[in-house]
Amino acid sequence: MNSEAASVVVGSRTRTNVRQSKYGCYTCKIRRVKCDETKPSCLRCSKSKLPRQCGGYPVGAPSGPDGSNQNLASPWGGFMEPGKGISLVAAGGRDHDKDRFQALACTVLANGFVGTKTAPEAAFWKYLLPQLTWSIASVREAASALGASYEHQILRRQCGVSKLTVLKQISSTMKKLQEDIVRLPHGPLPVLVACVLLACAETIQHRNTDALLHLRGAFAAMSVMQGLRSGCDVNTGFQDDNTSYIFRKLDLQVTTYAQGMAPELSLANAASPMCAANDVFTMPTADRILFQTLHLCYDFAPQATLYKYKQYDPNRESLIAEQGRHIANLTAWMSWYQECYRSFGQTVSDSDRLRGLVLQAHCLSALIYVSTILDPYEVAYDKYAPRFQQIVQLVEETLEANKHDTNLPMFSPEMGVIPPLFLTAMNYREPRWRSKAISLLRRCGQEGPWCGYIEAAVAEAVVRAEEEAHLTSARTSTDVPGLSHDIAAQAIPEKDRIAGCTILDIIEGVNGSKKAVIELTRCKDMERLLECNSGLSPRDDSAHWLMWREEVDLVVN
Repeated sequence: MNSEAASVVVGSRTRTNVRQSKYGCYTCKIRRVKCDETKPSCLRCSKSKLPRQCGGYPVGAPSGPDGSNQNLASPWGGFMEPGKGISLVAAGGRDHDKDRFQALACTVLANGFVGTKTAPEAAFWKYLLPQLTWSIASVREAASALGASYEHQILRRQCGVSKLTVLKQISSTMKKLQEDIVRLPHGPLPVLVACVLLACAETIQHRNTDALLHLRGAFAAMSVMQGLRSGCDVNTGFQDDNTSYIFRKLDLQVTTYAQGMAPELSLANAASPMCAANDVFTMPTADRILFQTLHLCYDFAPQATLYKYKQYDPNRESLIAEQGRHIANLTAWMSWYQECYRSFGQTVSDSDRLRGLVLQAHCLSALIYVSTILDPYEVAYDKYAPRFQQIVQLVEETLEANKHDTNLPMFSPEMGVIPPLFLTAMNYREPRWRSKAISLLRRCGQEGPWCGYIEAAVAEAVVRAEEEAHLTSARTSTDVPGLSHDIAAQAIPEKDRIAGCTILDIIEGVNGSKKAVIELTRCKDMERLLECNSGLSPRDDSAHWLMWREEVDLVVN
């Protein structure tokens, strides 16, 4: 047979009467069979003798009879594509609403302000979380709960997810978690991740008490991880493991989920955090040293606040000595960081530079907080004016570097720039700097239980209460339409300053409006209170404390 005849025979084997498509499902492509391209799931897979799970369709596949799902042809709803090597069969049955929620959760957690995450943290949320979501049912359900909560509460104007949908998804997640907690089929790490995602879903709904319960579940999973490592003679502690370290930092936020709480996880060999400062300077090293220092400070804080107004209690002496050690550690970290940054500043990347700004803001706010924790007078904050101003400048520089456009409002589980800004807005009485801190708060999105627009509205309510009280007592005016810029920080006397503010509840109206119920506390006469030395809480001591509640309108950004 000559070559010309051979070419004719080969060419005749091509089937020209069959429509060929590049948009078959992934499962049929792997099996090298023709897909019938039925949407949302391939019938060849679902009706085979050995039922198979359809792996979904590639991006760009034409929609089936149900045209409403055309944007969800990809298992990730157009937000992202899963990494290579992830099992397609492990994805389970298809639910396009859940697919959208999962993709939304992974996308939101992978985003965030540059500088608020270390490199391992960014890698975890960007790469490992989608893999766990794709392959493990409990994490997948938890990601769906977070995505539904985010869509309902933060994307409320653009989406129509009901609160009932969110509650059903949270209940489904808890059911899956209960099964995994008993058997631990994939080890403790997926349980840890699912608990954290569930806590995020709850705190977005402003249910911080429920979120705290889920965080405690995550901490229990971390204890299991430590036990497994100890049993395997692995000496790496929590703070030395990148994955565990990411979640240990969430322990610092326990103090903000409920008043009077201390971090729940103890540190190993952290009596002197600055000992590690002798190592080569890197941003992860600086981050970890500050984390250990802050952990010790926040562990000290709940005990110290009990003696804030007990000036004659003999236990104060030991607390004052411990307070001095924490102040020394924070001051030493700040000096060490600034000196090292001046030496290595030219080789530091932009992301590390921004991370350094956030770390300095946290250090300064903790330094102010610890330094005043045993001082009963609100005027004690006035002496820290330069540090308050530095916090505002650091945060402003961080936010200016993150002015890139994004379609999704920022949410992050970790503490970022909101806590230092809120401390400044509440306690630094200089009007211009205070107003600037409040305006920056409105640009911050949400960080765990800290929500920028809520904290800004609460700070504005405190400003109005203080300035109205001051102007009323001065018989200048009783009508303050806005924030005054004519009152110096030192001009507001102690008796007109707000000593405490608590957010009691977030009320949502039927028309979508939101209000915060806050409780404000002011001391009537600090000198008389200290002389009395009753030791009663403000709620139980109406003779010396004035407490009232207000409803504050919340304007969602």
